[in-house]
Amino acid sequence: MEVHDRRDVLDVRNAIVSNSSFDDVNMSNSEFHNVNLSVAKIHRANLANAKVEDANPSNAYFTNVNMSNVKIENAQVAGMMINGISLGDLLQAYETAKTAGGN
Repeated sequence: MEVHDRRDVLDVRNAIVSNSSFDDVNMSNSEFHNVNLSVAKIHRANLANAKVEDANPSNAYFTNVNMSNVKIENAQVAGMMINGISLGDLLQAYETAKTAGGN
């Protein structure tokens, strides 16, 4: 199925659309519930104000991304790396400095 140069609202339920391609598509204010995006490739995406809940980004790879003002809460971060530095090590150093009276 092809949808080209259209302005439609799609209601897709209980469907398999793997190997689909979306290019130059405005999906703002869309909702994805119980979806499998494993091995998905997302390029040049505007995710400003997006909310991701109950997700499994294990082994995900983010590169050339703007993470300004991103909030991560109640997350399992074992093995997470930021610019080659273990997030666990960063958090431990932060807690040590905080306990020692640092900022």
